[in-house]
Amino acid sequence: MVRDFSAARFGDVQHLSREKIDDLSLELLKQHIAYAYENSPFYKRFFDENGMTPADIRTIEDVSRIPTTMKHHLAENNMDFLAVPRDRITDVCMTSATVGNNPTMVLQTADDLTRLALNEEVAFGISGISGSDIIAIGAAIDRCFMAGLAYFLGAQRMKATAVRIGAGSAAQHWELIKTTGATTIVGVPSFMLKIAQYALDNGDDPAQSGIRRLLAIGEPTRDAGLELLPLGKILEDIWQAPLLSTYASTEMATSFNECEMQAGGHLRPELAYVEILDDQGNPVPPGQTGEVTVTPLGVTGMPLIRFRTGDIAYKIDEPCACGRTTPRISPVLGRKNQMLKYKGTLLFPNAILAAVEGRDGFLGGYVMANRDSHGNDLVTFCVALDQDRLPLQALKERLQAKVRVIPQIEIMSEDAVREKVNQTGKRKRVIFHDYRS
Repeated sequence: MVRDFSAARFGDVQHLSREKIDDLSLELLKQHIAYAYENSPFYKRFFDENGMTPADIRTIEDVSRIPTTMKHHLAENNMDFLAVPRDRITDVCMTSATVGNNPTMVLQTADDLTRLALNEEVAFGISGISGSDIIAIGAAIDRCFMAGLAYFLGAQRMKATAVRIGAGSAAQHWELIKTTGATTIVGVPSFMLKIAQYALDNGDDPAQSGIRRLLAIGEPTRDAGLELLPLGKILEDIWQAPLLSTYASTEMATSFNECEMQAGGHLRPELAYVEILDDQGNPVPPGQTGEVTVTPLGVTGMPLIRFRTGDIAYKIDEPCACGRTTPRISPVLGRKNQMLKYKGTLLFPNAILAAVEGRDGFLGGYVMANRDSHGNDLVTFCVALDQDRLPLQALKERLQAKVRVIPQIEIMSEDAVREKVNQTGKRKRVIFHDYRS
């Protein structure tokens, strides 16, 4: 089955009426569900076991009757998701999700790679990136990662210049940015800060580098109210460039990017159907938080239906100030398996860190979770402080104001915190250490 991913196939989806968006979603969902049922051994069995057929899906509301697909389904039945002969697979991606020792592959056909390129071309365009840009891609393209591949294919499709800076030191990245005249950086925010700090330490000014845009991946940049987190404010100040977020995952094979309004990632009805579900699997109304659940439309290699990502966010339904009418998705507020209940309050590790990061005297920190003898969450905030500039009492008052509770606090040296947060071989900061199992 060959899918048409030309621009003419969908036209200007981002400015359709809500009724037409729903009509398009239903049309593509029916095609996708029928394809998965006919070609994927997993979904044939899944539907049959639940007494359903694709013909049962007649309206958008009917979609919620289909049981969700979990990460453990994909890991434990990996090759049963394959919907094409093995010789049609062009690319192998690996996810970070595993169950036991089972690796989780996402196998892609040539059609899937075409879809991936279109996805990133349009996503880049939503963020204001064009064919005249020089894009420094700070995401790995090797070791079966999808992210770097997607960004490269998108840049290629829109005829922009891709600079595959990938993994490496801040010094290497800064020299490549200067040498190539990069205008956009795609990367992890905390590493963008390291690049800027290296430049400043060596007499250069990131604000004079020609970078016009920072595209953040892998780490949150905004809070639930869409306000920039302290790290985001620091980055915009140092680089003198707007920081825009993108939300994606290997399984979704779709990116939801912020536009210049910086007010949530624009959903892509031509490429994905997105639901926000409560703990019982029921869709929640716009503005209410729940688990992001995605059906990536048009995937031919390993199609997924109602895949639960484990990410917690909410949907924004009103049109954006940029003029686009598609719904948007909020910043990811946390991972479902990282949700903590402490002193009667639900919170996420990144919210604890965001409450104080960027404050004068805060030198770094991470969150550690254990359980007490009754099975309750014990939350410890391990921090390095300059208490002359940020006294412990001021830290506690800040946490009380921002997250409504004060976790246990353990004062550590800056080196000890850095060792736990900036781990060798990991591009993202490790700000949560979970010992509850």
